[in-house]
Amino acid sequence: MDFHTANMIDSLQSGDITRFKQDFEQKMNELIVSKIEDKKSLVMQSVQEEEGDEGPKVDGGEDDTIFADPAMSKEYFLKTFEHEGHEITLKKLGLGPTKPVVVHVDGKRWELFPGPKVAEKQAKEYVATLKEKKPEETDEEKPSEDEKNINKEDT
Repeated sequence: MDFHTANMIDSLQSGDITRFKQDFEQKMNELIVSKIEDKKSLVMQSVQEEEGDEGPKVDGGEDDTIFADPAMSKEYFLKTFEHEGHEITLKKLGLGPTKPVVVHVDGKRWELFPGPKVAEKQAKEYVATLKEKKPEETDEEKPSEDEKNINKEDT
């Protein structure tokens, strides 16, 4: 039996209600503080267990911890869309809110931009310029000399 409990029993036996209230309040405060400290330690222990082995993870299933790539050279998928027949893929270079965005056009890395909105706009403009350029004929598509002569004879 602790000090406050013994005092509470004595004060009840003697009929001293004021002393009983004081001892009761002190005992309740001690119990509350004790329970709070127990909960704090349990929470801190569970947080340390969660952070201990794994570290922060990035979606993707592989071991992509933030500290595994200090050079921030990994690209993380943002979105893919099609514009004028070309596939445009936006990927974030490294982690964090201020990392640059890499644009891939038809599977080939094209350019870096400061954010996804700018990257998407510039990629659409770039694809529009690709459409304006006529694709050069390959050797297989060029008519041979015989075919040219045949076409001349038909006219």
